[in-house]
Amino acid sequence: MGRLEDLQAFARVVDARGFSGAARLLGTTKSAVSKQVSRLEDQLGARLLHRTTRSVSPTAEGQAVYERALRLLDDSLTLETELAGHHDEPRGVLRLSVSTAFGNLQFTAWMAEFCARHPQLDVVLGLNDRYVDLAEEGFDVVLRLTHKPSDGLVARRLASIHFALCASPAYLEAHGEPASVGDIAGHRCLRFGYLQSPDRWRFRHGETGEETEVETRGALRFESGLTANSSESLRVAALAGMGLAVLPTYAVGADLRAGRLRPVLPAWQPLGGLADAHTLYAVYLPNRHPAPKVRALIDFMLEKLGDVPPWDRDDGTG
Repeated sequence: MGRLEDLQAFARVVDARGFSGAARLLGTTKSAVSKQVSRLEDQLGARLLHRTTRSVSPTAEGQAVYERALRLLDDSLTLETELAGHHDEPRGVLRLSVSTAFGNLQFTAWMAEFCARHPQLDVVLGLNDRYVDLAEEGFDVVLRLTHKPSDGLVARRLASIHFALCASPAYLEAHGEPASVGDIAGHRCLRFGYLQSPDRWRFRHGETGEETEVETRGALRFESGLTANSSESLRVAALAGMGLAVLPTYAVGADLRAGRLRPVLPAWQPLGGLADAHTLYAVYLPNRHPAPKVRALIDFMLEKLGDVPPWDRDDGTG
């Protein structure tokens, strides 16, 4: 089979679904990657890629070479680390992405401990409230809040994410507390403008399983494209007494325990919209084994989150 560098270039083209993305992953130029893949095709005497103006995908022969290349590259990396006496020791640059609210309110505070444990690791953290393409943008791992990870990626479940309908004591004293889901329609509600149906909130009763929907009246809507478009902003608005909000407990768990916010209709679990992002996953590109730096981050997150995330614990450690 062709040279290892050419196999690596080809594998990254398949991962990134294009030559430009592969070049970014490898820290080289598009033309250099194209030459490596062409050289590999010449050496193997087979066409490995379907090329169009909009996408690149492996041929049947290319898929077989890709799967074998992943094994060879993984074996090569394992051999290098073992010979260097640093088996499983995280090193190099770890590029990761996480949502702005989760990053600011929870994740970033843990990074000092993580970096102290792995002094040979450089962490580059991106806070993004948009869908991140790992291959195109060169991330090693993304912490993604979703109900279903994307196909074609490896996803490791880290924790369940819970949501609460809540408001400040001052708001509830001034406007009264809803006695039923239907009463929400008469209240000022804090909503995300980028959701497909921000005006309609859905709930499921925790004991009976009954589902219901209510049309809300907005007091404040954060339109898409604004930097305020995050759980952090809705939390601040709720604390200021501007209305009811559906928020993840990683954002408001401490506020609920301290009484700065109060749960509203706690028997009803929010559904749909923002609340559909009910699981935290670590996602990364497929390989036989994750790189030591990715594995170190996942192990660290599982340790910090435990069976119950710290922001949902009764002892108030979150």
